[in-house]
Amino acid sequence: MNIFYCPDAVLNEYCLLDETESRHIATVLRKREGEELFVFDGKGNLFDTRIQTLGKKEITVHVVRLMQVDDTNLPKLHMAVAPSKNIERFEWFVEKATEIGVTEITPIRCKHSERKELRLDRIEKILLGACKQSLKLTVPKLNPMIKLEEFVASPDSNARKYIAYCDEKAIHLKTAYTGGSDAIIMIGPEGDFTKEEVLLAEKNDFETVSLGKSRLRLETAGVFAASIFNLANQ
Repeated sequence: MNIFYCPDAVLNEYCLLDETESRHIATVLRKREGEELFVFDGKGNLFDTRIQTLGKKEITVHVVRLMQVDDTNLPKLHMAVAPSKNIERFEWFVEKATEIGVTEITPIRCKHSERKELRLDRIEKILLGACKQSLKLTVPKLNPMIKLEEFVASPDSNARKYIAYCDEKAIHLKTAYTGGSDAIIMIGPEGDFTKEEVLLAEKNDFETVSLGKSRLRLETAGVFAASIFNLANQ
């Protein structure tokens, strides 16, 4: 199934697909007026639509049926990750974590961070593409980069909070988190978090956890942690 993105899709209304989506539908798939398209709004809804007007840069569809709605009662995963110096590694994490089922991503800036800024527009395109690939109907929320100190101090609901740290005394995440509740998981930069950062997180109700004995790259650690969360909620 191919699904296409239209954030303004509403049942029994018309919505306009952007140039990127329209060009793919018209020139690659060679769709015609009156044909069926599946459209999602990024907020958890999948619609059955019919093409009304078709152009290479602009396609209008009529939304005729609501096909599926995401289960909003499932536990939510918020991942706070320090982007790598090599941006392709962070982008890989974003893609795979979305396919697995992350709800929200916050890039964090730590003492050992080598990357101080991000192109959020590029990351958002990766999020959208990963949703289409995995048939996820809700696009994860992407927040601007924030300092670790500000992130750990920001209030949150009843989510369980974890900071992954290379400490052989720490309990493994798979033991600490057993499913059934929202979670926030922090993954550090190359060089890991400093001890001071870990202590600050602990003072703000974060539990220090391990991801095993292997020293993982941050993108591997992020995907591994997301997988543990996903499996715990199966």
